[in-house]
Amino acid sequence: MKKAIIMISLISVIGLNLNTAANALVLVNGYFKSNGTYVESHYRTNPDGVCWNNFSGC
Repeated sequence: MKKAIIMISLISVIGLNLNTAANALVLVNGYFKSNGTYVESHYRTNPDGVCWNNFSGC
């Protein structure tokens, strides 16, 4: 019984971590800037106010 509880706990923790990682990227659709330049669609990190977990760093 104790092993079953530990396994369920580990699976739950792993599932929460995967869900957090999946929500970390945001797709930015392509758009035209005011000067006519087209910016292609790309991914960026989810804006959360923490600089150390972004692609560009601090």
